[in-house]
Amino acid sequence: MHQPAPKKVVFVGGGHAHLYSLRHVDRLIQEGTRVSVIGPERYHYYSGMGPGMLSRIYTPEEVRVDIPALIEPKGATFVKGRVTGIDPDRKSLNLDTGETIDYDLVSFNVGSHVPSDLIDGAEKEAYPVKPIEHLESLREEILSLMKKSSPKVLIIGAGPAGVEIAGNIWRLVNKNNGTAQITLAGAQDRMLPRFPEKAGLLAYDSLTRRGITILNGCMITAMGDKKARTAKGEEIAYDIAVLTIGIQPRQIFEGSGLRKARNGSLLVNEFLQSVSHPEIFGGGDCITFDPKPLDMVGVYAVKQGPILFHNIISSLAGKELKAFRPQKNYLLIFNLGDGTGIFVRGSFAVSARSAFILKYIIDRRFISQFKVSPD
Repeated sequence: MHQPAPKKVVFVGGGHAHLYSLRHVDRLIQEGTRVSVIGPERYHYYSGMGPGMLSRIYTPEEVRVDIPALIEPKGATFVKGRVTGIDPDRKSLNLDTGETIDYDLVSFNVGSHVPSDLIDGAEKEAYPVKPIEHLESLREEILSLMKKSSPKVLIIGAGPAGVEIAGNIWRLVNKNNGTAQITLAGAQDRMLPRFPEKAGLLAYDSLTRRGITILNGCMITAMGDKKARTAKGEEIAYDIAVLTIGIQPRQIFEGSGLRKARNGSLLVNEFLQSVSHPEIFGGGDCITFDPKPLDMVGVYAVKQGPILFHNIISSLAGKELKAFRPQKNYLLIFNLGDGTGIFVRGSFAVSARSAFILKYIIDRRFISQFKVSPD
C-alpha cells in the first residue's frame, strides 16, 4: 500500500517565538513530519542578555542557543541561509544560497532590525544594536581605543536599548580600568518616552550620576567623518557610534502576495496564523497581531511560543487551534550596568538592585531551557 509523503514543516528563524517548538521538535517528527529550520547562523543570541554580554556580565556562550545542536539529534535539519523570496502558491521558499525549500506548513520568526537608513550616513558610521552579535565587535573596538585614549562614544536613541547600552558601556570601561566620554542622545524631550515618566527620570539619574552625558530633544539627522549633525545644526564628535533608534520588522514578505500590515510585517489572526494563507504562521517582531497590534517586546514572543507549537501540530492534524491572549500589562526590567535595574509594569516604575537580580534569574532560567551542551 502506498504511504503518503510526510508533511514538510519549516521554521524560518530560531528566535524567541520558535525556541519552544525547536525544543520539542521531536514531537513533530513523531507525528511523521519532516522538519527543517532555516537560519543565517547556527546561534540564536537572546536579546534580553545582549547588553550584559557587552559588559561581560555574561559570556557570549551563556546568552546563545546552538540551534543545530538543539534540533538535529531529534531528527530535524538545520539549513544555513536567509529567505529572500516566498511563493505561497507553490508553497516554496527561495534562499540566498540559491536553494529552494518546499513546505506544507511554515512559520516565521525572523525578528526585526534597526533602520540605519533613517539617518543619512549611519549605515557606514554606526553599530546597529541588532543583530546582537554586533555587540561583540563594538566591545572589541571600545577596548582597542581605550588602550590609546579616552574614546568618545555616542549612543543614538534613548529608549530601553539606548539606556541599557549606555549603562553597560560604562561598566565595560570601568571594569577594564579605562575612561571614555559616553553620550546618549535621544530625539524626544525625555528618556524612555514610551514608559512612565518616572522610569525615564530613574534612568537619567543613574546614568548622569556616573558621568554619562544625556542630550534630550537631540535629533541626529546625518553622520559622517566621525561627526553627527543634529536637526538644530549642531555637531557631536565621536570615535564610536551605536544606533538604538528603535526597530522595524524585516521586509521578508515583500512581493510575496501575503497579507501584510503597513510596516511590512505578516498580518496574523488570533491563532498566529496568516490571515490570507492558513498554512503560514508567525510570531515575534515580524508579525502584526490583527486583533490588536502589540509592542515589539520579547515577552510577547516568548508567550507566543507554546501557542505556536500547539497550533502547528493541531493544524497538521486538522484539530482545533488555540488563541493567543496577550497580557495587558507586562513586566520589563532594564539592566543599567551598575548592578541595578529599572522594574517597569504598567504605570509603576522602580529602580533597585533587586530588580536586576530578578532579571538575572529570569533570563538565565529562560535560556537554560535550550542549552543542550557546552558550546
